Amino acid sequence: MRNPLYKRLPRELLKDLVKYIIMFLFLSLPIALCAGYMIGNDSMIKTYYEGIDKYVLEDGHFITTNELDNSLINEIEKEEDITIFKLYYKDETSSLNHTIRIYNLSDRSNINKYSIHKGNIPSNANEIALDRLYLDNSNLNIGDKYIINNKEYTISASIALFDYSCLFKNNTDSMFDAKTFSISLVTDEAFNKISNNNIKYNYSYLYPERLNKNDAHTKTTDLTKNLYQKLLMNGNSLDSLLAKEDNQAIKFSITDLEGDLTMMLIFGAIIVFGLAFVFALSTKSQIESEAKSIGTLKAMGYSRFELLIGYLILPTIITLLAGIFGNVLAYTVLKDYLVGLYYHSYSLPVYTTYYNANALVYTTLLPILMVFIINLLVILKTISIPSLNLLRNQLVIKKNKKVMKLNHKINFISRYQIRVVLQNKGTYIALFFGTLLATIILLFGLMMSPLLDHYKDEVIKSQIAPYQTILKADIDGLDGEKLYVKTLEYRNDEIMIFGLDKYGNNSKYLNKLNIEKNKVIVSSDLKSKYKLNINSTIKLDEKYSDVKYEFTISDSYETTGSLVIFMDKELFMNTFDSDYLTSYFSDKKLDISDEYVYKTITLDDLIVVSNQLSDSMGKVFVIFTVISVILFVLLIFLLAKIVIEKNQSQISMLKIIGYDTFNINKIYNITTGIITIISVVISTFVAQFFIKIAWDIVLQNKMKGWLDFYIAPYLYPVIFGIGIGSFLIVYLIESRKISKINLALALKDDNL
Repeated sequence: MRNPLYKRLPRELLKDLVKYIIMFLFLSLPIALCAGYMIGNDSMIKTYYEGIDKYVLEDGHFITTNELDNSLINEIEKEEDITIFKLYYKDETSSLNHTIRIYNLSDRSNINKYSIHKGNIPSNANEIALDRLYLDNSNLNIGDKYIINNKEYTISASIALFDYSCLFKNNTDSMFDAKTFSISLVTDEAFNKISNNNIKYNYSYLYPERLNKNDAHTKTTDLTKNLYQKLLMNGNSLDSLLAKEDNQAIKFSITDLEGDLTMMLIFGAIIVFGLAFVFALSTKSQIESEAKSIGTLKAMGYSRFELLIGYLILPTIITLLAGIFGNVLAYTVLKDYLVGLYYHSYSLPVYTTYYNANALVYTTLLPILMVFIINLLVILKTISIPSLNLLRNQLVIKKNKKVMKLNHKINFISRYQIRVVLQNKGTYIALFFGTLLATIILLFGLMMSPLLDHYKDEVIKSQIAPYQTILKADIDGLDGEKLYVKTLEYRNDEIMIFGLDKYGNNSKYLNKLNIEKNKVIVSSDLKSKYKLNINSTIKLDEKYSDVKYEFTISDSYETTGSLVIFMDKELFMNTFDSDYLTSYFSDKKLDISDEYVYKTITLDDLIVVSNQLSDSMGKVFVIFTVISVILFVLLIFLLAKIVIEKNQSQISMLKIIGYDTFNINKIYNITTGIITIISVVISTFVAQFFIKIAWDIVLQNKMKGWLDFYIAPYLYPVIFGIGIGSFLIVYLIESRKISKINLALALKDDNL
């Protein structure tokens, strides 16, 4: 027997076109965002790891005071089993007062090769290639003139160097600088014409094979010690040696790329859960409205399979189309946009887009399969009901229940509104959970920018001192408060250990700090991140070593922006040998030569986390917010629409007995609006609880440092306003629909 349900599909589509458009958007927009992000992120990560071999990334580099002769280089290569490459550079100042690190183009033919984004590599002494990100930040273009030390160059190429994917001038800098610092390439002739006053005798090296992190550290330690002795014996000295594993210019970008994906996966999981809820509710509502039709077809002899296929075709097609559209949007517009956000922060090589099977499964196949199974289960449950019950519109077995009596002093409209809530309590409960889900999505999108602004304010308030200078050598008599610094590891973080010479009443900067003998005080950020308890112990590890340290926590100290443990000088000296650094807190920069300074920490260095997130993720937060608002409005509209559709017969009866559209709106739409507003208010506070749990999990396991969870007070009226605005849109649309409900519907309903 030919299935007549196939003929009704076009009619059903046109009849509920708005609903299917909503379902289409509700599925395709999150798919596009999540898939686009996963595709772009994964492509960038794969491009990075392929670039290690493609661009012959160094295993490390070292800088010597004087140039090495070839015989000594050969001797070191043989003894240490490494291959050494000359990679000299000169730091010069441009007419913009920017530092430009100049490399010889020919030195990069065999190691740390360059990637050309635009233009052509320099071919004569008057041309220069500059970093792509620096050019963007400085509004410079190919063909522009650029002056360095009164020498005019023509910018011939926009490039990226793989060993400078982040533009760190010095490895000890807290944050990279792509605005006032750039790397560059020039020809042999141009490089030799530049004065050697600022030349750095930099040598990159390669091992015979790539080593894992621990082996590389062991090799680096031995290489540093051996090189130091070898160079000293030959009248030279080792200024520094840095393995690629510890090189921020190399590792910072890939660490960020791999960490950002977690936040998107959580957002995607919330969306998938939302899809399950919305499709289950929508399918249930549709089946309930067509129960009599299904009962008639069953009575005529149509099999369950035929009915099942007839009702599955349309939602399955809509879901597939949404998945296809979402992926097309992801691979075209959104992928390039989201990748562009990383190029806005990092000096990455030209990337290749890779097909991402995980993105297809997680953001497309899984939601489509989920929607199909939900529809299948809901439809199977309905068509399993006996035909007679379906014809009577009895989808559940009703038990004899006493009707709740309402006080007659309540006016009729108000009593009717209460009845509407009681009779549709299942739908309104669904409305609450749907609103909760929509609020979680919306709050997640809105909270990040004000959270970062709040973090900056807290850092400024709790800054210990305007300057903290860490020295390479122990120097006394400087203008400031002396302390000792050691870095240890705790789970996912590096923890700064401060051995204090002065604290409490003796200190200008830490006068509220009181340390008990043989105990330590942890910073409030460290305590919050790892939920540390007072009088508990904390165990820390020496990096790349089996050495462990255990301390008893006596209290916490309110300071934002750093993970620190404070202890007195006596405990510090008794715990650590000589492997530590000297530091000073001061009001101004220390009057000391830069050659003795290991690192200077200022306010800007303390807020680098928030600055970096704002810069690299700010536009992603905008997308989150826009899509969150759209999904919020769509969900509220869909749920309110279901309430009206479910009560069409009752609305028709009200029309018969003389109620106009205005009063019917008061009974149904205003009632839905009140429930919606109550749901939004409750959901806003409940949503914080769920987001806080996810926030703690992600930051504890995937992110270095800590950002306290914070909801800006002004977000509450914003969310309430969006909720009310969503209802007003729904009110206008559903009011028009109520006015079109036919009076004959009530006469056809056996239950009235």
